[in-house]
Amino acid sequence: MISPWSKKSGIKLEKFSVDDAHQLNISQPEKGYRFSLDSLILAAHIHPKGNETVMDLGCGCGIISLILARRYPDLKITGIEIQEELYDFARKNILANGFEKTIHIFHEDIRTFQSSRIDTRVDIIVSNPPYKKLGTGRINPDPQRAVARHESALNIDALVECSSRLISDQGLFFVIFPFDRLPDLSMALTRHQFYPEFIRPVHIKPNTKARRVIVQAVKNPGTQCSLPPALCIYTPENKFTKEYLSLFRS
Repeated sequence: MISPWSKKSGIKLEKFSVDDAHQLNISQPEKGYRFSLDSLILAAHIHPKGNETVMDLGCGCGIISLILARRYPDLKITGIEIQEELYDFARKNILANGFEKTIHIFHEDIRTFQSSRIDTRVDIIVSNPPYKKLGTGRINPDPQRAVARHESALNIDALVECSSRLISDQGLFFVIFPFDRLPDLSMALTRHQFYPEFIRPVHIKPNTKARRVIVQAVKNPGTQCSLPPALCIYTPENKFTKEYLSLFRS
């Protein structure tokens, strides 16, 4: 089980099995960037019809793409990752789990990637992006983690701008971001013609400050925005909530 936003949540092995969650075998760097609870939460909130084209921006080791491919075998998924080692892990994970016909990974910079590389704009874009502003917090000494956590290579406005360029009209954009940076995310979405359809705070426990927010936005006007109940990880009795545990089931 993965504990939320904990420095001790990662198992420090090159290969980390999440068979109990999604029947996937995932290899990750032993000391570099490792996927967190954020990726699992975000993937659990994406419910495509099943035959759309999906793009995972900053896909890391491929965890979100792999979860979606397993749950929705008719999807066509493209992942883009700028860091070479993480790109290599994503390719290994795709082969190890048998999704080489479903997921295609590019080792490129999101900011310069052109939709012509995949013939068409995509229906769904998903991203668990760097979440710390430059000049805030300690820069991780590990360069791989630093790029994944701080907006040194990609800030939220650039991410949304790239998504606007790569997504189809009425396409859906899914992102998980720190709750206290929701104003930054909202301004970026508005600037690039995205309109929120779904906003959900994520709390460690009830009656605590929200730590993350899940946002689903549509390119150009869509339906009205919904505000579902917050997702809580723990009950007041310090037990995992049923909904949190459900994230690990197919």
